[in-house]
Formats: sequence, C-alpha cells, structure tokens
Amino acid sequence: MGVKLTVIGGGSSSFVPALIRRLIQSELLGDATLTLMDINEERVRTMEALAQKLIDSAGSELQVRATLDRRESLTAADFVIVTIASGGMDAWEKDIEIPAKYGLVMHVADSIGPGGIMRALRNVPTLAAVAREVREVAPNALLFNYSNPASPMAMAMATVPEVRSLSLCSCTAAPASPRWLAWNAGVDPDEIAMPAVVAGINHCASVIELRLKDGTDALELARERAEEPVVKWVLDTYGVLPYCWQHWVEFHPQMQYEDEPYNGRAQGLRVRYGITTHDMDYERGRVEQFQSLATQWTQPDAGTVTLEDLPPGDEDEGIEVIEIMEAVVGNRNETHVVNAMNHGAVPNLPADAIVEVNASVNRYGVRPIYAGRLPDPLAAHLTKYVALQKQMVKAALSGDRRDALHAFLLEPTIAARLDLAQTESLLDEMLAAHAEVLPQFR
Repeated sequence: MGVKLTVIGGGSSSFVPALIRRLIQSELLGDATLTLMDINEERVRTMEALAQKLIDSAGSELQVRATLDRRESLTAADFVIVTIASGGMDAWEKDIEIPAKYGLVMHVADSIGPGGIMRALRNVPTLAAVAREVREVAPNALLFNYSNPASPMAMAMATVPEVRSLSLCSCTAAPASPRWLAWNAGVDPDEIAMPAVVAGINHCASVIELRLKDGTDALELARERAEEPVVKWVLDTYGVLPYCWQHWVEFHPQMQYEDEPYNGRAQGLRVRYGITTHDMDYERGRVEQFQSLATQWTQPDAGTVTLEDLPPGDEDEGIEVIEIMEAVVGNRNETHVVNAMNHGAVPNLPADAIVEVNASVNRYGVRPIYAGRLPDPLAAHLTKYVALQKQMVKAALSGDRRDALHAFLLEPTIAARLDLAQTESLLDEMLAAHAEVLPQFR
C-alpha cells in the first residue's frame, strides 16, 4: 500500500501540477494517495480534476482526492507539505509598495525587511496550527514547509516539538548540483567531491567548504574566477560561495539602492547589481496562465492531457521534497539541504536557530549533519537575523502590536533608514493594510 501524502495549499496551479508530474514518475511514490487541501474550493477541485486526467493518461496508480477540511486531510498522513501565502499576491504587493513610500525598496520582500515580517505575521499562525493538528492526527508524519519566510515557518512548526518538521527551499538545488558547483570552480562536474558543505540561514546560506576529489580547495578556484559583484564580494570578504545571491542583498542594507528613481511604484524598479524588483503583474500573469490551462484542460469536452502538456516552471527544479520522501521510503541514505533546528550543526550560530545545512535522509527521518563553524564575522551578522526571526514568530503568535514593533526595531534595513516615529508609522500602516488577514491583531 502506498504512502499517504497531504498538500496544504493544494489549489496551487503552479506547485501542484509539477508535484503530480514528479509523483507519477516516481518508482517509490507512484502509488501514493494524495490529498489536496485548500480553502479555495474552485481551485482545489480544478487541481483534483487535472491530477486525475494526468493519472489516467499515464496509467498511473496514484490516487488523488480534494477536501476543504484540513484536519481530515491530515489524518493518518505519512508526509505533509505546506505551501501557502496568506493574502496572496495582493498582500505581497502591499509588502513591496508600502515600505517604498518610506524609502525602503526591497526587491523580493518575502524573508526579511518589513515585507518579510508581515508575511511571517500572516503565515506563522497557520504553520503552528498545522503542526498541532499533525501531532494529534498524524504523529508519525514528516511535515515539510515550502512557504516563506522559511526560517520563521520552521520556528513556528518547532513550537510543537513532538512533530518532525522542517522547511525546504528551491534555492538549495544549486549547492546540490555538481554542474553548478563545477561551473563556479571552472572544472568538470566529475571532479567535484559531493556533497559540498553548506551552512547559513535560509536565503543567506553558502557553500562553506568545497573540494575537488583530489583534495584541491575549489572555493579558492571559485574566488579566482568570480565575476558577479555580489558573489565576488562574499568570496573575498567571507571566503564562502553564496547561492541565490540575489537574496543575500536583502540581508545587507549597504547593498540596497535603486538604479532608477522611485516614482510611486516600486514593482519593476531597477535596483543595484542588475536586479529588478518583483512585479506582481508578472507573478499574477504567471499564475493565471497555469490556472487558465488547468481550467481549460478540465472542461467536460476537453481531450486527454499528458505530462508532456504541462509547461515547465521554476517549481520543477524546486520540488526536492520528492527526492527526500523517496530517500525516506527507500532508506536511501542520501544527503539533502534542509532548514531545521541547529542543535550544534553550526556551532557559532544559536542552538535554537533554524539553519540551512546538509542532512542525512533515510528511514529514520531527516537529521541535520554537523557543518562546522561559519567565519565568525558572518556568524555574527546572521545571528542578528536569527534574533529577528524569533521576534517575528513571537509577534505572529501573540498578536501583540508591541511584539511586532520590536521586530520592526530589530530589522537592520528598517533601522538603517527610518527613525523611531517613521518605524511606528510604517508598522501601523502595514498592520492596517493587512488587517483582514491578521485576525490575531484585532
């Protein structure tokens, strides 16, 4: 009998089709029972219908069902994946645009900064609630989070310590790729000693040790070859190789400057290092394209839909959770990069930090591997953000404005740009703008 897998946020037209594709293709998970749970009935029923068409065309043994009942969907699950964004694109748009009026243009705004804090306030309560329900109705399940900000989400799940939980991120596909590592070092992929040693916190993690099979220090090779300014600066300054370096920029207020004037719209604005601020018109269009195809394919008179019909997307590379579940079910003893409680994996970060490190994955679960110390200046820099992440979770769970204010006061970019009165004004404007999806603050 196959495993039971539940997706909270199962109406996602970008994540779910890619997940279905990977499940159907999996030798170990192809006979799983997949439950799609969402609060949007129309979307989750569409995803259920599309999944069934793909299953039928592939002759797969995968079973799929949809529900609006979260607790029921979790009952007796072996694996649970959470992929939510409370408030959706509209909330993300506010996270970018409101701070910009105060002179804070952050190009992603999903992990830190005022936008990252607000996203945590919106999403943390749901993650904590899911973890409590998993403890009650699926105590042996592995709970995976794909929602941002990934570190606070993992902290929220860890408030229920009896539950096995961790966060995952599509960025970790880079350090897991011999080809990417070899490109940076200027060697053939077969020369890379895998796996590379990874450490840091989500969206500001790096390869801290990389060697060729003959023992050569490949980080030094990467430093000599680096041309991208941020990557070169990190290698020269800290001696580590950053991945998803665009996110690193948001963790350094000194790097955040616009390359064109702000004229009342921050989305699509060019900022330093060739980065363009996320634009919700693009993001909405991308999701609507997937949703439109799904709706079209699931009409009563629609023909057969195959896996080859699914358009490729960023999610295909990011769904490493399939390999992780396969490694658990098949006891494969693989190494994957995850976000989990530190407990000494990175000795010079707080023990209760959520760290992005290698983990051993087998039938015993997912266990972080000792990575070693970060360069002390980098560890000191990241420790500030660990404190911020803890405060974000505290505020999200308490619904106390004072707790939220403390998070804003701790955030380095806010502190670098705004005075105390401006900080409180920004907080109150954002709390008011998101009031509908922040019931705990009422």
